[in-house]
Amino acid sequence: MVRFFGAALRLAVNLTILAAPTLASAQTPGAPPPMSSDPTEIASCLCQQQAVATLSADMAAKKQALAAARQRVADLDAQLEQARQHIDVNNAQSEAQYKALLAERDQAYRASIGSVVTDADQATQSYNAHVNQYNAQCANRVFNADVMAQVRTHLQCPPLE
Repeated sequence: MVRFFGAALRLAVNLTILAAPTLASAQTPGAPPPMSSDPTEIASCLCQQQAVATLSADMAAKKQALAAARQRVADLDAQLEQARQHIDVNNAQSEAQYKALLAERDQAYRASIGSVVTDADQATQSYNAHVNQYNAQCANRVFNADVMAQVRTHLQCPPLE
């Protein structure tokens, strides 16, 4: 029995040793991409990176505007709920104040579903498209740091469309 166990152990060790190079090669990622020193490629990627940062800020501002519009509606809804509990239907002024608040809420709601939504959606789509383009053309690329520094000093990017 000891002899069988010893033979099985040697077989397991031999299989591990034989499989090790195969496992190592399966876990090792492919060779890194070659380093680029092409100033045109570097400038293109730097401009794309700059565009992504600009579009990110624009998207954040438009999403913040959308959130503010939605919060305004929520605040007015809360005010209406409170006013509804205290309205005096026998008092014309009380009814007029409630109707004015209701009109304000309706206007805020229309604003919250209008162009602010379209603007936020378009900003998000534009940002995502530029990120995808950057990822496809520039992500995981290796650039010569010296050439990149030189290109960065004289970088002139086209305006965003």
